[in-house]
Amino acid sequence: MEQEFEYDVAFSFLARDEDIAFQLNDALKGSLKTFIYSEQQKQIAGTDGEVAFNFVFGEKSRAVVILYRDDWGTTRWTRIEETAIRNRGFENGYDFALLIPLDKPASRPKWFPQNRLWIGLERWGLNCAAAVIEARAQELGVTPHRETLEERAARHEREVKFKKEREAAVNSTEGVIAFCKALEETRDRIREAVEIINKGRKLLTFICMPQPTGPCAVTGLHYALMVQGRSVYSNTLEGASSEATIWKDGLPWPGALQFDKPKKLRTLAFALDYLPNKSYAWRLQDEEGTTFTPSELADEILKWYMDNGGDPV
Repeated sequence: MEQEFEYDVAFSFLARDEDIAFQLNDALKGSLKTFIYSEQQKQIAGTDGEVAFNFVFGEKSRAVVILYRDDWGTTRWTRIEETAIRNRGFENGYDFALLIPLDKPASRPKWFPQNRLWIGLERWGLNCAAAVIEARAQELGVTPHRETLEERAARHEREVKFKKEREAAVNSTEGVIAFCKALEETRDRIREAVEIINKGRKLLTFICMPQPTGPCAVTGLHYALMVQGRSVYSNTLEGASSEATIWKDGLPWPGALQFDKPKKLRTLAFALDYLPNKSYAWRLQDEEGTTFTPSELADEILKWYMDNGGDPV
């Protein structure tokens, strides 16, 4: 007898990629029955999370889509999901699994078969990726549901509702408070991360110079790093800006006397955004999809500094 599945497609992803998962999920909702944790919390609440996730990714979903980064499989829930996926693959093969690499350059888990399907999201975009997922689900035996007029209208209404909700959240006192808090948490994590980097290393030693309020600087490479941000208004994020900058010939400390004027070499700009799960998160400017918690962004900034700051001093 053919196995019965509760879901056509289940998504496995890191928290920072929830926005991408939401967009893919919404694009497929009209034709496939999907599982995305954020939308199934009520059903899972009160159950053994490990058992529930093992069933979803190991048995209950006809296809599984992995939004993959190198640290996928290291967090609490993705570790459980990875185990379920690998156990299922060992027993039945990996025909059910689709991989969407999100790191640059793209990578895959060592255990994932080289001949299995990869989806290049950056090249093809979300709509094409959704089409590939739907086509693969059909190959696995899914008969896609044709979106009705009512369902299309409901999906459109959700999009309009979230757009208004996002606009209200960004243009609010709460949004400015979230921005200041996220900036402070990012700065605190940079200080913690520098201590982690310095442990047990002799050739690479960083010095972090955080300010109670204002810029946070890191030195230790040929060039220096400064992270700073500011909000202009008290009730809107309009004009709010944050950036990490690598500087040559010193740092532009306010009021400091310097013989050589510091020069900008590279800048990484980021902004605070409001997400469908009703939370705020950092997003690199000019990059759709990927979002970061303050801790994740701090780590990304320090990786970027190590890649672009020159040799250790």
